Amino acid sequence: MSILSEQSITWPTTNHPQENSQELPQAQSLDQAKGLSQRTESPSEEVAELSPVTTSPQSQSSQSQSSPLSEQLGVPSPSLPSRPEEIASTESTPSPTTVPSATNPKSSSTSDDSVDHCASTSTESPDHALTDHAPTDLELTDLELTDLETAGLAPITSQQQRLQQLAQNPVIYSGNIAAAATTITQAAAEVLGVDRVSLWIQGSSEQFKQIDSYDRTRNAHINGTLLVTSGHENYFDALGDRTGLVIENVSEAVPLVGCLSQHNLIFHSPGALLEIPIRRQGKVVGMLWCECIKSHRWTALETSAALSISLLASTAIDTQQQQSLTASLTQHRRQLKRETIEREQAEQAWQESQRFIQGIIDASTNILYVDSFADGSNFYISRWIKNVLGYEAYEVQKLGPKYLEKLVHVDEKALMAEERKKLAAINDGEVVENEYRFRHRQGNWRWLLCRETVFQRDSDGQPTQVFGTATDITKRKHAEVALKEFNRELERLASMDGLTQVANRRSFDQYLEQEWKNVGSGRSSLSLILCDIDYFKNFNDTYGHQAGDVCLRKVAQSIERAVKRSTDLVARYGGEEFAIVLPNTSAAGVEQVAVEIQREIKQLEIPHSCSEVSDLITLSLGIAVINTTENLHPDILVAAADQGLYQAKYEGRDRFCIGEIEHP
Repeated sequence: MSILSEQSITWPTTNHPQENSQELPQAQSLDQAKGLSQRTESPSEEVAELSPVTTSPQSQSSQSQSSPLSEQLGVPSPSLPSRPEEIASTESTPSPTTVPSATNPKSSSTSDDSVDHCASTSTESPDHALTDHAPTDLELTDLELTDLETAGLAPITSQQQRLQQLAQNPVIYSGNIAAAATTITQAAAEVLGVDRVSLWIQGSSEQFKQIDSYDRTRNAHINGTLLVTSGHENYFDALGDRTGLVIENVSEAVPLVGCLSQHNLIFHSPGALLEIPIRRQGKVVGMLWCECIKSHRWTALETSAALSISLLASTAIDTQQQQSLTASLTQHRRQLKRETIEREQAEQAWQESQRFIQGIIDASTNILYVDSFADGSNFYISRWIKNVLGYEAYEVQKLGPKYLEKLVHVDEKALMAEERKKLAAINDGEVVENEYRFRHRQGNWRWLLCRETVFQRDSDGQPTQVFGTATDITKRKHAEVALKEFNRELERLASMDGLTQVANRRSFDQYLEQEWKNVGSGRSSLSLILCDIDYFKNFNDTYGHQAGDVCLRKVAQSIERAVKRSTDLVARYGGEEFAIVLPNTSAAGVEQVAVEIQREIKQLEIPHSCSEVSDLITLSLGIAVINTTENLHPDILVAAADQGLYQAKYEGRDRFCIGEIEHP
C-alpha cells in the first residue's frame, strides 16, 4: 500500500530550452518504440518507466522552432511502454510508481499496457480499433499504428481515445449528477479494466453518499449507500491531506481500510483499491474508488487515467452546483431577466500523452497558464484568452515580468501581489484563489476567477512555476449586483406599509425593541406617541373607503413632516392608528412633537362632517415616556401610551394626554 503523491503522477523536470510554442510534440519515433521492445539485457530495462528524455547540446540546438508544450512547462515526454510479452517475462520487477503486495507477488506481472487487468482473460475488444481516417497532430498514420500494435502499444492509444470521448460526453456538463455518475463509473471500469468503480459525494460534514457504483462483472449499477465518517475514522481522518490511495492487497491494509472491509464496502478477499479524492476549491467533495476482486499492482498509467476521470467527476459536480445556484437566483430575482452562468471547469491532468493534454486544453473554456514564480513572467497561456480578454497568447507573453499586474485593475493590484506571496507557503495540491478585474483589449473590464497552485519546485522545495486557471465570471458578478439591489428593495418593501408608505407594524416592533435596549447606554429616555383619527369609521361610511385611503396617506405624511429627526420612526400601528417612536426625548420634547402633529393635521383641512368634535379631521394622541428599562418590557411603554390615548378620547378627543408607566 502507498499514499499517492505528486511524484507518482507528475513528470520529472529536465533541462530543456524554454520556448513559447503551444503545439504538442510529435510522438516518439517508431524506431524508439521498437527499440524499447528489443531491450532484453536486464529486467529493469524491460519495464517501461516514466523517465526523462535527455538530449545532447547538439540535438537541442537542432530542434525546430515549434518546441513541444512539455518543454515550455518544464515537463519531459514519457517513454513509450514495452511490449506486453516482454513485460510478462519480468513478473518480479516492480513498477516504479507502486509498492507490490507482500502476499501476492504475481500481481506485479500485470502489464502497464493491459486494458483489462482484472478479468480472467485479456483479449482486445474490437471497439479499441482505430478508425481509418487522415492523421492529424493527435493521430497516428496507418503505418505507425501497425508498428505500435506490433510493439504492444495500441491499448494505450485506445485508453486515451476513450478518456477523450468521456471528456467530450455532454452528460458530464448537463448538471444531472446522477446521469453523469452513471456514465463516469461505467466508462472508468471499461477504460481501466477494473471490476468495480464507485463515485461518492459528500452530503454533509459527517457522511458521504454513493451516487453510483458500477460492477463490471455483473454489468449492474447501484446507488444510495450512505457512508458515515464517524464509524471510519482511520480512513477519513487523512482523506483531505492525501492526494490519493494505492492498495495492492486490501487484506493487508487492515489499519487503514479495515473498517470499510468489515462493512463489505470494498473487495477484501484479497482485493485491490485505487482511491482518488475529488476536490472542489481545494476541499474534498467526493471520492472515486477503482477496485479489483483480486490483488493488483496499480501502474502509473492507471493512476493517471483515474485522476483524469476524477477531474471529470469534479467538473460534473461543479456544473450541477452552478446550475442549482442559477435556479436559486432566478427564484429570488423574479422579474429580473434570467442570466444563466455555465462554468465548465476541467483541471487537466498532465499525462504521458501530450496529444491528450492538448485536446483537453483546447476543449476547456478556462484560461490555462503557467508562470514563473520568481518574476511573474509567462511560460504558457492557452488560446482561450482571446475569447475572454481579446489578446493573442504571444501578446501576453510580450508583456514580460508581472504581466498579470499590468492587466489587472488598479484596485486589485495589491491583493494580487498578496495572494501570490501565499503560494510560497502552501503545500502541494492546495489552491489559492481570488476574483479580479482584468482590462479587455477594447478597454472594458472583465471579472475573472483565478485559481493558482504550485506546479514545480526546485531541489530545495521552493516553488519555481505556478499553474493557474482563470474563469470568466463577469455575468455572475453582474447577477450578484442585481440580486443585492433586488434584496434591498425587498427589505424596504417588507418594512413599509403599502398604503401610507410609512413603516409597518413589523418595523415598529423591531425598532422599539432596538431603542429599548439603548436606554441607559447613551440614551437618557425613550418616548412613544400613539395617535388615532377621530371618528374615522364615520368618515369611511360617509365619504367612502377610497377617500379614507387618501385621508390615511395625507395624515401619515403630515405626521412625518412634524417629526424632524432621522432617528424618529413613524409607523402605521393598525387601521387608522399611527405610532411614533422618539429616542432620547423627554416629556417636554414629546409634548412639543404632539402639538406640531396636531398643527400639521389641522393645516390639511380635510372635511369631516360626521365628526362630533370638529368639521375637519382631528387626532387624539396618547404619550408615554420612560427613563429606565431595567427589568422591564417594551409592552409597558406601549400600554402607557395606549392609556393616554384612551384618556384623550374620554376627555373629548382632539387632544393629547400622558399615560403613566406602571411598574410591576
